[in-house]
Amino acid sequence: DESYHNIYTINTIEVYKVFKGQTNLSTLEIITPGGTVGLHAEIVTPSLQLSVGDTGIFMLEANSIAINSTQAENRFQPYSSNQGFYKYNLFANIAANPFRGTYGIDDVLYSSITDITNTEVTVINEQFDTQSIYNQSIANRGSILISNFTPTTVTGGTDTTITINGSGFGSAQGTVGFRDANFGGLIESPANSGNFVPFYYEAFDTEIISWSDTQIVVEVPSRAGTGDIEVTPNAGGTSAVSSQTLTVSYSEINVSFDPGTGIESYETRHIDRNGNGGYQWQMYTDFDANTPAKESFIRAFDSWRCETDVYWEMGPTTTTNTIADDDVNIVRFDVGSELPTGILGRCTSRFNGCGGATINWFVEELDIVFEDNFTGPLAVLSWEFGPDAATGFEVDFESVSVHELGHGHQLAHVINPGQVMHFAIANNQNSRILSSDDIAAGNDVHSRSTGSSVCGESTMSNFDCATLSISDNEFANHISIFPNPVSDILKIKHASHIILDKALLYDVRGRLISQIDLKNTTVIQTSQFHSGVYFIQIDDSNGHSLTKKFIVE
Repeated sequence: DESYHNIYTINTIEVYKVFKGQTNLSTLEIITPGGTVGLHAEIVTPSLQLSVGDTGIFMLEANSIAINSTQAENRFQPYSSNQGFYKYNLFANIAANPFRGTYGIDDVLYSSITDITNTEVTVINEQFDTQSIYNQSIANRGSILISNFTPTTVTGGTDTTITINGSGFGSAQGTVGFRDANFGGLIESPANSGNFVPFYYEAFDTEIISWSDTQIVVEVPSRAGTGDIEVTPNAGGTSAVSSQTLTVSYSEINVSFDPGTGIESYETRHIDRNGNGGYQWQMYTDFDANTPAKESFIRAFDSWRCETDVYWEMGPTTTTNTIADDDVNIVRFDVGSELPTGILGRCTSRFNGCGGATINWFVEELDIVFEDNFTGPLAVLSWEFGPDAATGFEVDFESVSVHELGHGHQLAHVINPGQVMHFAIANNQNSRILSSDDIAAGNDVHSRSTGSSVCGESTMSNFDCATLSISDNEFANHISIFPNPVSDILKIKHASHIILDKALLYDVRGRLISQIDLKNTTVIQTSQFHSGVYFIQIDDSNGHSLTKKFIVE
């Protein structure tokens, strides 16, 4: 931009049809946040990230970003970030944004839009016909087949490869699609209740290691999520979808950069940015003054650094109130309508790169911004800052904080509803506790960050969680019991920096019925108990105590 605060990408779009708005444009420009300029990169999560060849319907509004070039009348921004783009899968005749999808582009989607606009469609380019492309794909089905692929459990954005076996792939390299984790991979179609629209993200050409008529070897990209995979031959016409499911347990953020031979994906790492071992975060003064929000964020902050040893520290408050390349790793609420409609929180990662034949990328700066005032379609919602769980129309602030900090830790989205790094969260949903996959992903990035130096920068240190004091609220928020109700085994889950001591079990009358030493086990046998209501008091080694109710069936 003109202030050199942030990197943006100008995407040139060829216009085929106009449903509403200017009808005199054969091409237009859409501004999206993030991108790469030389050996500087910026990734904004979540945001609309387009690839060359993407086709669909854009919901646009006037561009408000002062780009460092001549302003043009044909320059726009997507409305509601990635929700403002209904991407097509032409071979399957479907279109979807991250939350809504439909079968039937011409007959269902177009009609739905014109019913709303009460305006006839203006055809700008008659050479593009979605229905004829779909009809051709039906005629060509069965000409290619995916027999199997191995392995079936992988990680994304880590240079892991899969081998796809089959027939009819062709001798020329085509494309391989993975369920798009930024779209959730699967969207329910409101026009076909109970039916779901699958959506794919194509690996870069450089991520395809080899291609023959019967076998493909491809790296699993950063945006790949759990689900089937899709192969499209170079000749087009149709595609094949696997009967097997690829499980992507976690994925890591990659920087995309073209060294001159095609766009490639690069792993990232942390460094000792502040000279004290890692990165210093700072809260803007009004965020710091919001005590419930501050405490909720700190609980999320401690979850990551105590589970993965990432060296983050909280510094003094700051009067800086911008998301910019300014050497301030800021935590703040948004200003006005700064965040796109429907976005609860957003993390910006800034990178520097170095090298010749091999390029290394490290995190230079991190910024996180949260929605401060639910308006428009989200007006019914409100933040639950905790430590109580979110209920009803409340959105759990700590869960969103853990998620955005996960992006700061260089973790990408996954397709696993309820897990911390799933692409979306619903009201009345609490996803505060890191899973083993989240921790494994964080540990992988941290191991790379502490293993060897790059670009003349010092390696990150390990954060010592033992230096933290634990408040009663934090203790309560990082302890959970499951399943509840329970039949035979009750389990206690807790953050790694909490050292448990013992558990006291009471019946509904308050009588002590059992005491368990938790130093060596967090599993409690309940099969000998009669059905009914019980209470468990959990104590740690520092004198904190928590009581929870559970039911034995």
